Amino acid sequence: MAYGQFDRVPNHYAGPVIQRIKEFRRAVGRRSSDPTLLPLGPLEVLVPRHFGFCFGVERAIHMAFSAVVSEPTRRTFLVSEIIHNPLVNQELQERGVRFLFDAHGQRQVSEGELTGEDIVLIPAFGTTLQVEESLRRSGIDTNDSGFRERYDTTCPFVAKVWKRGEELGRAGYTVIIHGKFRHEETQATQSHTQRHAPTLVVLDKAEALVLRDHILGRLPPAEFARQFAGKWSEGFDPQRDLQRVAVVNQTTMLAAETREVADVLRQAMAERYGQADLAWHWADTSDTLCYATNQNQNAIHRVLACGARLALVVGGYNSSNTSHLLEICSAAMPSYLIADCREIIDGTRLRHYDPTTRQTLETPDWLPAERPLRVVVTSGASCPDVLVNQVVERLADLVGCAQGSLERGLSQLRLWVPPEAP
Repeated sequence: MAYGQFDRVPNHYAGPVIQRIKEFRRAVGRRSSDPTLLPLGPLEVLVPRHFGFCFGVERAIHMAFSAVVSEPTRRTFLVSEIIHNPLVNQELQERGVRFLFDAHGQRQVSEGELTGEDIVLIPAFGTTLQVEESLRRSGIDTNDSGFRERYDTTCPFVAKVWKRGEELGRAGYTVIIHGKFRHEETQATQSHTQRHAPTLVVLDKAEALVLRDHILGRLPPAEFARQFAGKWSEGFDPQRDLQRVAVVNQTTMLAAETREVADVLRQAMAERYGQADLAWHWADTSDTLCYATNQNQNAIHRVLACGARLALVVGGYNSSNTSHLLEICSAAMPSYLIADCREIIDGTRLRHYDPTTRQTLETPDWLPAERPLRVVVTSGASCPDVLVNQVVERLADLVGCAQGSLERGLSQLRLWVPPEAP
């Protein structure tokens, strides 16, 4: 399968309301980044310019379902969840696909149980070199071109980060990975990058500021091991390996935060070594940011001034990019991460997930009484459109939209243009 060429994902992941909105956006063209307004009488739904499945997710889903359908007599396994969405993973399991590792990284299928006749799919996040070596011991050649083309669903933009990490390592830089250390993608990125460079995982700006203080010699070396325990590559020496650095990221992190992390470390290198020598000690890696993550996050920022009373972000609870969309929305309005429309129990009770506390909560009186009620609805890059569609329909029912209002609203779709600043 050639890069960038694949059939659409299974039709049952589409939704008629969302499909009409996407058709409207295609007709509008790329000239506007403004959100779409769906008027439903007592309810107004704002949908950002970009949301839902990205290229890498669509590609991974297509490859997974194609493997199941085209070779039904062979056993099919996934290293772990194909993407962070329970509906997609459940449907693959219902078709007989088994996961080698569960969501907590615990092995479920032993090396000895696999054979060279089995199909093993690598998920969109990629996987570590250690897992690939394990697969080869089971008789599955992950280096074979046929395997890479048919069964390795690693997002091309994740692979781009790996390639950039290799280039930086060969040039003598230490690679700082902005990411969540336990996330599958970050684990894979560190595994691939540390073959060529010392690596260290940094979670956020706060950790970057600690690292800055180590670079500038403000903290004793003994503190480094305590503060970054286990997040470095083998043999990492902060006194030796923080002289030349570059930042790459887990592609689902907040792009603005990656820039903050990079800015903190760039300034630290400039302070320590001087502007004249900065180019030797610091590498510009802004080209590693994922365009889809940027688009979705920028589209959400565009919606924040719309005067909505709340936002519903639809997606998997363990989806990193989805949790960051929630973070952006929460800065402007009450916002809730829900897996699907079943979380909307009724007009007074909403079940949702808090990524910060990692708890499922139930919030009372979540739906404002005012009418018309303006609500932002969006979704993460691993969320099927059908789930967003069902959320819009559930909202319309709860707010009391008249029969036929969805069809009328879809015929009156328009862009919501932010008011001019005074």
